[in-house]
Formats: sequence, structure tokens, C-alpha cells
Amino acid sequence: MPNQASACLLALGLTATALAAPALAAPALATTALAAPASATSALAAHAGQGPAHRLVRHKGANNSWGGYAVTGGTFHTVTGDWTVPALDCSATAGDISFWSGLDGWTSSSVEQIGLDAVCTKNGAVQYNPWVEMYPANSIYFTETVKAGDEMDSSVTTNGSGSFTLVLADPTQGWTKTYTKTAKSVALSSAEVIVEAIGSQTIPPCPDFHQVQFTDVTADGVPFASAGTVNSTNLERSGTLLTQDGTLGGTAFPVAWLHA
Repeated sequence: MPNQASACLLALGLTATALAAPALAAPALATTALAAPASATSALAAHAGQGPAHRLVRHKGANNSWGGYAVTGGTFHTVTGDWTVPALDCSATAGDISFWSGLDGWTSSSVEQIGLDAVCTKNGAVQYNPWVEMYPANSIYFTETVKAGDEMDSSVTTNGSGSFTLVLADPTQGWTKTYTKTAKSVALSSAEVIVEAIGSQTIPPCPDFHQVQFTDVTADGVPFASAGTVNSTNLERSGTLLTQDGTLGGTAFPVAWLHA
């Protein structure tokens, strides 16, 4: 959950601190073919020939594809995160920004995650494409309607023995999607609520989402701010910050867009 090692993701740490993530063997995952709805066609076109739509990006110098917070320092079985879908300003750039919650990926080679892509297409149109992913398996996109201003509720839960339940709900539109997946031998060493830049470049263009406010951010039922070692990260390209985390206060924090 994301050159890159994978949608998601990583290599995170404090904005100014590069992390050296250990190379871990990829876990044995249950595989599901990528199902891309017509509404996701433009979003997926940017990933053609590039492997999964989300990939794990290791932090190298001042390049980082994750913004938001992660907690480490224990074994985590549940993460939750809610947000209000931001309106996009597509006048500056095309691009794909993703909002998600998940387990693993901070210092491990798998990510179990669920979330939403917000896309500015090349012709300036806006698309919202919800998805679920058990990296290194491909993302599975689904077709439920999402609009700017909707509330999104997400959670990822495991029994610790390889079974995962991933849930994304849009109470505004009245739908809930629940996925049951299997992933053996995963670390469960972190929980994250993240904003991620998605695309084929090292740090691709970041469409202007203004600000996203995350709420109900918990790990194992505990507010993120006290659930373990708190790690903050911002999208960054060649020393230029693209996003800026706000203060994590208990179960809530904002992430602001700064630069494409």
C-alpha cells in the first residue's frame, strides 16, 4: 500500500528522515484478478505496463510517495480511518491521488489496504475510483458511485492467522463493500492512514485536492496518537514538499496539498 518496489507504497518516516526498509520475502497471498470498471479506465491507463496500480515505493533521499501517519512498535490487527472526499482542482495538472487505510508497508513488503483514488484526467475531468488491495496482488477496483463531499469509512482487520476483512463504506451514497482475503506470513508491524501519489513516475504529479481531513483514525481500537510509535510522512519530490501533514490529535489529522 504504491525506482519503486510497489500502490501502495512506501518507505516512510519523518519527512526529513529517510528509512532503509529491510528486504522481506513476499508473503503468500490469495490472488484475485484485477477488475477495472469503465469509470476507472483513465486511471488505469497511467499504470499500463507498470505492474499493480499501487506499489510500494522505498524512500530514497527526498522522494516519498506517502503522506499521512503510521504507527509502529507492536503487532497490529485493526486499523480504521474515515475522511470526507475532497473536490479536485484539475487546472494545475492531471494525476492520481489515493486515500486509504491499511496494515503493513512501513517496514514490510506487503500492504493490506482499502481506499479511494481521486483522479484528474488529461482532459480535466474528475473521477473517484474505490479499490481494495492485498499487495503484491493487484488492486481490485469496484464501481460504486463516489462524489466530492461524501463521507468515506474504511477499516482493515485480521485475526492474526492470515484472514483479513477489508471494508469501505460511503454512507452518503448508501453503500458498503466488504472483502475477505487471505495473506499468510505477513508482519502486521504497522498501521497507516495515508495519502499517496500514484503513477508510473518515481513521484508522479499530485493533483490539487486542497485538504483532506481524516477522522476516527485508530489502531487496535486505540487513537493513533497513542497506539504506538507515531511516524509522520509527507509527499516529497527532489526536496519539494507536495503535501503537509497537520497535527495528529487523538483520532484526527488533516493533510494539505502544497504543490503538484
